Amino acid sequence: MNEANIAAIARELGVSTTTVHRALHHGAGVSERTRQQVLETAARLGYRPNRVAQGLRSRRTFSLGVVLTGISSSYYARILEGIEQAGAEQGYSILLASSQDDPAKEREHIELLLEKRVDGFIIAPADPSANRAYYEQLIAEEAHVVFVGRHVPGVPISSVETDNVLGGYLAGRHLQQLGRRRVAVVTTIAPKRQYTYVSERMQGCARALAEAGAPSPVIIGEDNTEAMPLPEFAYLTTSQYVQKGGMMDGVFALNDDLAYGVISALVDLGLRVPEDVAVVGFNDESMSAFFRPSVTTVRSPLRQLGAEAVRLLIDQVLSASRAEPVRRILLEPALVIRHSCSGSVREHP
Repeated sequence: MNEANIAAIARELGVSTTTVHRALHHGAGVSERTRQQVLETAARLGYRPNRVAQGLRSRRTFSLGVVLTGISSSYYARILEGIEQAGAEQGYSILLASSQDDPAKEREHIELLLEKRVDGFIIAPADPSANRAYYEQLIAEEAHVVFVGRHVPGVPISSVETDNVLGGYLAGRHLQQLGRRRVAVVTTIAPKRQYTYVSERMQGCARALAEAGAPSPVIIGEDNTEAMPLPEFAYLTTSQYVQKGGMMDGVFALNDDLAYGVISALVDLGLRVPEDVAVVGFNDESMSAFFRPSVTTVRSPLRQLGAEAVRLLIDQVLSASRAEPVRRILLEPALVIRHSCSGSVREHP
């Protein structure tokens, strides 16, 4: 089918070519009704944008670099689904890399993507304490960057994240509603790495316990620096804690992989879940509904995280101003109650 030009669409609708251009490229100042009319007319006339020509005129490649800390878990897989769908809807392709939570690999991938002239970056930051200066350098060089899932305090880069304080609060409040008074938090991240989501989840849980007049949670595994799979780590540290006389009747594991290890350790030690110890995880990994007992968890809106990150980044790319305000968008999680905390399955906001 022959390609119709923007002028032909404008003539048919009786609008300006500027209006057509804005509607086709998601610009501001166009009503949703006009945008839909333009898109329908463009489709009927067989209009297809010449991305090569547009890139040469605007020095844009219509590609986005995405650097995640991993791509094997359902957590990042669902974020990536949101990124790819939102990018495709706005005409952008995705170039993906995995840092494996290694700051050096993260920098290497970003440099390679810069050589490919991507229009901007969506990054799940690796160790913030290691790459802070590098992020600041990217901003100084006027790169477009949005963080997803995490942020780096003090670095002027916008982010889209789960409200981790609220998520931790939901977990802690639920354990208190079940009457659990001796709550442990299981985590692998040493404080020096400055992962904000870890401290925020613990902060939310501690607040819920304090409001209920319960003791502060015991932290298990915080200083362990061994590199091992998360379920294995949680199994080991939980076993050691209980065998040394540690007491708990509730556990908040900071992600579901940790929760799997916690539950396995408790069962092998002869404790019943949830009768003796109730367990809450975080992220609602795909396995959590099928694990036995199924895992109560805090569900993040992961696809929405990815889509919002794309929207925020493309707003930066299209902005004529380099002084875009730094924004931190927090999306609300929900508590999904399964058998590791009770006999019924339901979801709570």
